[in-house]
Amino acid sequence: MKHLIGSAALGLISCWTMAAHATPMACSERLLPPPPEAATGQRPIAARDLIELRDFGMMFDTAKRPSFSVSPDGRYAALILRRADPESDSYCFGVMLVPLDGRTRARLLDVGGEFIQAMTDPYGVTGVPSGLPVTEPPVWSPDGSSLAYLRRDKGQTQIWQVGLDGGPAKQVTNLTTEPRSLAWSKDGRSLLFTTRRMFDAQVAEIDREGRSGYLYDDRFWSVAYARPTPRLPLATEINALDLASGKSRIVTSDDAAAMKGEAAARFPEDAGATAISPTGGRAWVASEHADMPRGPTLLRVEVGGKKIVCSGEACREPIAGLWWTGQDTLFILRGGNADNGGRTALYRWRPGVEPGPRRLFETEDFLPGCGLAAAALICARETATGPRVLVRFDPATGRNAVVFDPNPEFAQVQLGKVERLTWTDRDGVRTYGDLTLPPDHRAGERHPLIIVQYISRGFQRGGQGDEYPIQLLAARGYAVLNFQWPAEAPEAAAKASDDAAQRVKVRNWSGRRRIFTALDAGIDTAIAKGVVNPELVGITGLSDGASTVQFALNNSTRFKAAIISTCCDDPNVVFNAGPGYGNTVVNGVGYPPAGADGREFWRAQSLAVNAVHLRVPLLMNLPDGEFRIAQEAFAALKAHNAPVEMYVYPDEWHTKNHPAHRLAIYGRNIAWFDFWLLGLESDDPSRAAEIARWRALRAASAK
Repeated sequence: MKHLIGSAALGLISCWTMAAHATPMACSERLLPPPPEAATGQRPIAARDLIELRDFGMMFDTAKRPSFSVSPDGRYAALILRRADPESDSYCFGVMLVPLDGRTRARLLDVGGEFIQAMTDPYGVTGVPSGLPVTEPPVWSPDGSSLAYLRRDKGQTQIWQVGLDGGPAKQVTNLTTEPRSLAWSKDGRSLLFTTRRMFDAQVAEIDREGRSGYLYDDRFWSVAYARPTPRLPLATEINALDLASGKSRIVTSDDAAAMKGEAAARFPEDAGATAISPTGGRAWVASEHADMPRGPTLLRVEVGGKKIVCSGEACREPIAGLWWTGQDTLFILRGGNADNGGRTALYRWRPGVEPGPRRLFETEDFLPGCGLAAAALICARETATGPRVLVRFDPATGRNAVVFDPNPEFAQVQLGKVERLTWTDRDGVRTYGDLTLPPDHRAGERHPLIIVQYISRGFQRGGQGDEYPIQLLAARGYAVLNFQWPAEAPEAAAKASDDAAQRVKVRNWSGRRRIFTALDAGIDTAIAKGVVNPELVGITGLSDGASTVQFALNNSTRFKAAIISTCCDDPNVVFNAGPGYGNTVVNGVGYPPAGADGREFWRAQSLAVNAVHLRVPLLMNLPDGEFRIAQEAFAALKAHNAPVEMYVYPDEWHTKNHPAHRLAIYGRNIAWFDFWLLGLESDDPSRAAEIARWRALRAASAK
């Protein structure tokens, strides 16, 4: 089962508070990458080397979410660059213009703004902060002379515009609701964007309702708030802003498409990656079988009104992106997955001219989004030991070269070696993980092992949520296995809906067992390499990874310490989330109803049910927007003298973003494993009280 919070927890406002903000001048200095330096040797990694990386796009991105945009003439890329500052507990943001010739230095067009909270609508509730930033890249005017983008100041997001001529940026809207999904009209006179005004109207109505008390119904997300949320569905309005007058009006989707000059081609509702050729062809990824909408997909192509069959591995799942040039060249990005060992491949194909795609490039690296620049392809790329950069692919050879490195100084940091491991478990399920060893590892040494979850691709940073710093742990002497969860079982994949698939996974906890069995085999694979001490294994996780930690502690004795970032799946928690989730979602997928004796059902998963015999030291680092769902497990573990400690971080949601919190979590997590796995006590005076508590926990649990 996936952790009940999914990807976020509820919030009715998207403002993000900070203790302080860096000045634009200071941010300019922090955001601009320094010139590359001559190699002078490497130094040990520090926590700030990770926290203060210059980032663009979403940290846990997919290839379907662009993290940059390419100018109409193919000469530039534009992106929103950000950098965290733990001292002021804030971020710097800037609009970066990147020349794609690989020779001219990038420059900042605008600096300023605040964190824009990405919002979701899980389980029928609305306006739920995810903790992740909105990462929409700037959009180019049709003539390529200016950029439009979202910027937040004083708690309100507006649309801004800046030219390439060096002039100052300007705010072009004065909205009271949140804009998203920017686009230019074809003539360059208008900007199109979406809003949800009904959300704000319903919030106001809920405020009025509070005067006579709230009816407790399926509008509640009690995990975080003691008030209802606006009901779904909420209409998304498309707005057209006339730049000359500054006035905006609501338009239909057909009107918006006409203003953007979009092709008339319509894709199926279940289409994934899509592409339209300037000469009339179209390509899209959709379900291969109509009766298996969540199952295997197939690339379908039409050129000149004729359907062209695309066969072979490159045309099947998973295809992460499609781009079609004016020469009818179709680039296909095949995303890495558990079955193929996480390898990503780039293909080139001319449908109707060549019989099938030709592979240009295959790698274990992660390519989170690409864009066309003339006939070349510009992609974001991460390596296991290198943060995200922009690269240019030569379409003739598949060779690539870096055109923008936001963090050239990171090359001076000493890192542990990373090796991709692939394996098949006892049930025939294939997956992979990335094993990082200490920088000073020597042949014959065996290290304590830390498990990080649950997606492993690209730069080995800190797992989902970035709370378990892989290279910092390696520098401390640990081996770290970043585990990639396996694909869901064929029976679940064949179901027509997510709820139907979840019913399969909940039955006898088959979904959780499948993930843990694969993880267990991965640990055996790492041990077989002779570099891991099998008696000293720790495990960590956020969200679905935290649910795996629970299952592992209840069904295995190989783990000696654990840390989770969200918690927990327990009998009462699933109903405390609110009537909508508890009565509809939970009962609908096969959980025991409220009031029923469900202990036998929960025995494989619940920490609360098993608290009487659990003695693995467990640290919880929880956001204040979710910590209430940990109270049942925490109280049960404490009642039975289990070594458990819980920290609650203010103004945080599912993914924690405060730089000061991430710095604190990094340090505490390492100190926890040092104490419980190695018997080492930090000599940092600020941890004296913490260490004293842990000693008391150890003594109490031994009785």
